[in-house]
Amino acid sequence: MPDYEHFSRNELLRIALDKRRLTDEARLAWDTELSRRGISNGDIGTFESEQSSAEAADQKVVREVEFLYGIGKKLSGRKNYSHDPRFRIEEFDSTLWFILFWMLIFPLAAYRIRRRFRRWWNVCTSDSYRVIARLPRNWEQILVTWIKAMVGLQVLRFAIPFVVNKLVYR
Repeated sequence: MPDYEHFSRNELLRIALDKRRLTDEARLAWDTELSRRGISNGDIGTFESEQSSAEAADQKVVREVEFLYGIGKKLSGRKNYSHDPRFRIEEFDSTLWFILFWMLIFPLAAYRIRRRFRRWWNVCTSDSYRVIARLPRNWEQILVTWIKAMVGLQVLRFAIPFVVNKLVYR
């Protein structure tokens, strides 16, 4: 028999979203814990409505790049990539970044993204993504992105003077 006394209030309420999966024993223990803590059906209903409105807000379509004059937001990175060739859909985890002067400055949020599959050479397809779920930030992916950005800056730092020097002193 499951023991729900170590669960937080939100964890208990989250079980209500999918309580039909509980066995009869688990449902009885869950109901007992709810009554012991004084959580009513009204509390459960309020929690369910808050969760559905939060999910509806996250189920929006976002654009890959939203910036003007080098300032804005951009999705970057692909982790946990999956591709369904039958329905031509791809899903992956990506980080939404704040951009300043076309450089990724800091991560705003992480999302599970779904979009229509497009090949690298197909520029005619839409760049819009559908947010499936909001995720906790993946700090490993963020660190790798920052390292790549720093390497890119260093390459530019040395490449631009080299090219200018070769063009001017030919």
